[in-house]
Amino acid sequence: MNNQAAGRRQIPLAFANYQQFDFDSFLLTPQTLLLEQLKAIAKQDVVHHLYLWGERGTGKSHLLQAACKLASETHAQVAFVPLVNIKQFSPAMLHDLGKLDLVCIDDLDHLSGQEEWQQAVVWLYNELRDNGHSLIMSGSTVPKQIKLELNDLRSRLEWDQVARLSAPDENTVREILKQKANARAFHLGTEVIDFLLKRVNRDLTSLVEILDQIDTASLVAKRKITIPFIKETLNQL
Repeated sequence: MNNQAAGRRQIPLAFANYQQFDFDSFLLTPQTLLLEQLKAIAKQDVVHHLYLWGERGTGKSHLLQAACKLASETHAQVAFVPLVNIKQFSPAMLHDLGKLDLVCIDDLDHLSGQEEWQQAVVWLYNELRDNGHSLIMSGSTVPKQIKLELNDLRSRLEWDQVARLSAPDENTVREILKQKANARAFHLGTEVIDFLLKRVNRDLTSLVEILDQIDTASLVAKRKITIPFIKETLNQL
């Protein structure tokens, strides 16, 4: 592989769990047109600035990472920026990202009270638009309700297309939990899922986090995942 080809494949912010997420593994059901639009952006068929919003567990991070993954597979230069980790980075990390084909910024809510970061996002926004490149962002609420000190950023969010993601119904949550369990090479029976849904916050993110902890605990204890074992694990947590 020559240096030029390697540069095209580079993902400047490739985090550990980034490659796990793609469109094929997305079981939630947003509008078909939205999924097709995200894929078109990722494949550079269109240039677009898009803001996705929805409550915790609606698949925002999954879709942003899926777009990055698809874009990188077509040799685009991409970056995924998880603002949940904002305290670990400097706003300077956004410098020069405007040269990339696609930038995805997740959890925009974490910009609240971070005016220097907000200004950096505005600069990035302008640079991407001037260069004819795409930007996908996410947050938990509509742009006008995000607590941003910089009006320039809020106005830019409101200029572009805004799409809402709805929380999954219980049947979809069950299918996703089964999928996550299968990916971890263990079976999650109906009775176990029923127990989890009764005992744990039903938002999907919380359930998947608990599933990860149960999986780790079962490996350490070398025990099968049963209701008694889950009870013990939850009590310890």
